[in-house]
Amino acid sequence: MANTDNPEKMEAMRNWLGAVAEELNIAPEVMAEVESPLLGLIGQIAHGPSRPGAPLTAFLIGLAAGRGDGRATDLVAQIKTLVAEYQQG
Repeated sequence: MANTDNPEKMEAMRNWLGAVAEELNIAPEVMAEVESPLLGLIGQIAHGPSRPGAPLTAFLIGLAAGRGDGRATDLVAQIKTLVAEYQQG
């Protein structure tokens, strides 16, 4: 899924996340791999199961990845499947 967001806003987001990663002593590369799939998932959640639940879902994925429950991209895919099942049921 191609990102159609404003390039200036995306650059501002990346600058912000870089500052947050530095503050939290997290390697900046961590976001590079998961940025696009996570933004896509959050969009699906915000327009589906729960708008306010979208950023908190990202937080839960981060917690799970941080404790070693899987790669963030794999966890995103897992929750993407859950979103599809949730919307069908």
